Amino acid sequence: MKITSKQKKRVTSKIVEYLVNVESATRTEVIEGAIRLMGLKPTELCNLNPKSKYCLLKSYAGTALNDLLIKKDIKLTGEKYSLAREEFIIVREDLIRTELESYLEKGEYSKEEIYSYLEAFFGTDATASSRDDYSLRSIAGNILFDMVDKKEAELIKGKYTKKQQLDQILDTPLPEKDFKPKFFKTLWLRGGSFFESFVANLLEKYYSLAGKMVVYCEVSGGSDDGGIDVVLEIVDYLGFTEKIKVQTKNRDTAQVNEKEVREFYGAMIAQRGSRGIYVTTTRFHASAQDFIESVDDLVGIDGDKLFELVKRTQYGIVKTSQGYILDKEIFD
Repeated sequence: MKITSKQKKRVTSKIVEYLVNVESATRTEVIEGAIRLMGLKPTELCNLNPKSKYCLLKSYAGTALNDLLIKKDIKLTGEKYSLAREEFIIVREDLIRTELESYLEKGEYSKEEIYSYLEAFFGTDATASSRDDYSLRSIAGNILFDMVDKKEAELIKGKYTKKQQLDQILDTPLPEKDFKPKFFKTLWLRGGSFFESFVANLLEKYYSLAGKMVVYCEVSGGSDDGGIDVVLEIVDYLGFTEKIKVQTKNRDTAQVNEKEVREFYGAMIAQRGSRGIYVTTTRFHASAQDFIESVDDLVGIDGDKLFELVKRTQYGIVKTSQGYILDKEIFD
């Protein structure tokens, strides 16, 4: 096992966090205290194998402690380590939480974007030392973890956002023109795997409502999906069977190009599908649309057609007298 760069940064921040809360401590006390703040399991703390996570982190903590000493972020008096207090900003946890919650109400942000914002807001980025940055990041990281754990915030595709943003379109009816962009934004934030399942269930409901019997519907997406994300097998009233292969692209803005459509069509033919459906949350490039229209066994569903299909099947959304809301059973 190797210690990652992310773990190294966390060890350094935990050393600073430990020293923030004590007047001074010996080398052993600092290292042990920082490792305890890492949140290792009891079984990991008891594993004294030289290659164990505990021993590797403990070993690096000594290096991190020396680096902080060289940078003059901490000082050594006799055998005791302490923070070099000059030009050091200590921010209370409640103030960080308040500002963090306010910031997340404005949009979706990565952890690094959040840290950079908080450092600039509280002024720790303007000090000569980096120890207050470590402390601020450590506290903010714990707050983010707590908010996600309590469902006060969501972490989707590496971005944090306040849960209330989703609650608004779960609980507050919106007219179609306002609801539609929020619907697609929610799909995009949910990621590719969610979209694959969403499309599979949507098509299954569509074919069922059209009087077809769906005998098989499965998501086959993954690194080894062969270019096919969803597979359906349907039978009509007369007993004719169709094996439908589906490709999905859950994108924010980028169009689907001709090369992507041709590759999917080739995969569909190779896997002996009787029909192919390419579904995207955005649009098809003109050349991609021309190719789709040039063959009889391929259909393209862009964002507009997808939303119409959602409205027609009432899958994923609920229509009220005031407008549309998301279906909680699917999105919450």
